[in-house]
Amino acid sequence: MSYYLIDFTSKINDFNFDNLIIGKKIKIDQDNSKYYIYYQNNQYDTPKEIYIRLPIIRLIYPMGNHKYNQISLPIYPNWEGTRQFIEFIKKLEQDIEECFNKKTTKKEWSSLITKKNLLNFIKTNLNDRVKITSDIENKNITLTDFKINGQIDIVIKLSYIWSKLNKYGLSSQIYQIKYLAPPDQLEINFIDPEIPKKYSIPFLHTSNLMESVNPLDIKPTAINSNGITEIPPQIKFEMRPSIKDLEKAIKGLKPILNKDD
Repeated sequence: MSYYLIDFTSKINDFNFDNLIIGKKIKIDQDNSKYYIYYQNNQYDTPKEIYIRLPIIRLIYPMGNHKYNQISLPIYPNWEGTRQFIEFIKKLEQDIEECFNKKTTKKEWSSLITKKNLLNFIKTNLNDRVKITSDIENKNITLTDFKINGQIDIVIKLSYIWSKLNKYGLSSQIYQIKYLAPPDQLEINFIDPEIPKKYSIPFLHTSNLMESVNPLDIKPTAINSNGITEIPPQIKFEMRPSIKDLEKAIKGLKPILNKDD
């Protein structure tokens, strides 16, 4: 696999900052540059791109009305999963900042996590090519279909560390979103749930049934000395009359007359 996934929907997270690789500086122009980052499990493993699956979050604002590629997504509600995710991002950024401060002049770090009106937000980039799925059947979902109080299961990619004049920070991009619709959008009926439909099977009379054959007992066909293909007895079918058919046949028999009668 050419990727490393940090999954906050799972209890297992074995991320080790010592395995993070920060690439060499790539100049974009006079004032801007970037440093690609990768994760390497061990020294013999191929460096991998880093993806993060966030804990499932609830939508409190629409997502379909954004004007710019970069959005600030509320990390809501506040529970153990979201707290662990926020702490992880802050610790990762702190470790990266310390690495840069040892080698270069100090710059102001711009965090992915911001706080406004007691809510935590994550800054991330969103483009029109993002992969979107949903639990709504038989419908192609777009961001405009996302409703407040719906939930999203989202994966972001940590692309690189950007540097601009006296600031630098992490860049993230949304890779995939699964939208989990609220009950009213799914048209769930809590009071009168639908009863599964029952399908009737036509009755077959036993006199029309052929003897069943175990497929494991079937042997391949063979050609005899006369060039005629012989069918093995295992797959020859016998017609067995039912008891009603036998009783009907017996009643139809005529009595045998003696010569003396």
